[in-house]
Amino acid sequence: MLKRLIIPVMAAIMLLGGCSLSSEKPSDGKLRIVTTIFPAYDFARRIFGDTADITLLLKPGTESHSYDPSARDIVKIDSCDLFIYNGGESDAWVENILKSADRVNALRMMDAVEAIAEDHEGIAGADHDEHNHDEDWEYDEHIWTSPKNAALIVENILNTAVMLAPDNKSLYENAAGEYIDEINTLNEKFTELLSGEERYFIFGDRFPLLYFFREYGLKYRAAFPGCGSETEPSAQIVAFLTEKLSESDTVSTVFCIELSNRKLAETLADENGMSVSEFHTCHNITADDFAAGESYVSLMERNYKMLQSVLTNGG
Repeated sequence: MLKRLIIPVMAAIMLLGGCSLSSEKPSDGKLRIVTTIFPAYDFARRIFGDTADITLLLKPGTESHSYDPSARDIVKIDSCDLFIYNGGESDAWVENILKSADRVNALRMMDAVEAIAEDHEGIAGADHDEHNHDEDWEYDEHIWTSPKNAALIVENILNTAVMLAPDNKSLYENAAGEYIDEINTLNEKFTELLSGEERYFIFGDRFPLLYFFREYGLKYRAAFPGCGSETEPSAQIVAFLTEKLSESDTVSTVFCIELSNRKLAETLADENGMSVSEFHTCHNITADDFAAGESYVSLMERNYKMLQSVLTNGG
């Protein structure tokens, strides 16, 4: 589908002016920033503020892993001052576009951190014997779920912002510094809360939180991997997670992620007399949260309060 879309659009794109790393601004004085997912959008709007018009391609409430760019999206990318994308398997379409429009000034967030390989050990029903760490091992792309990584990404975007508009250096540095301080405070709070936590967290859902769990030394079991396309669990998966929930080394709630149908999580919770707790990955947000101005920090604060309640009130 994506290949059929890109081929006819590229001819039109070649007629447009490309983006270059320059301090020259459009006639309205604002930079044009295009981002693929919410974390990139949020980090950029915090740094650039009113000096840029920032576009989020992945609309709030939509499924991030099945996104295909429209012709209009591709033209926006080609005519921007800066295009920020994550990288990874879900952004394969980006690489195709950049190969055909090499004048685009692009920032790949995964380049700002040390990526780690996808981990299938905690996935229920996975055939672990089929997975080995060879050259073809795919990297987990949900890098921002670690606050430390989020701070590194903000710093990386800051460096590019200063190159784009050096006259705004102090403005950008102050904005980024304030946001990094907020993120670092989050990290300190999570570190204190989760220190010494040895129980398993059970996800009746996909698990795009590997970086967060590695950061704080947490253990998990989940129905599906982070970028899994599965929606219906097998009997084997249900039995595996049900058995794990009955054990004493498990947090007494069933976790799901945002924008999930929650069906499996609710089934597991009902069968085990537990509640369902939402762990927000910040990958995308609802239209209501977007309209309310929620940010990466506010969503992670929501996670902190949820975990604090679960872990200190009989979780």
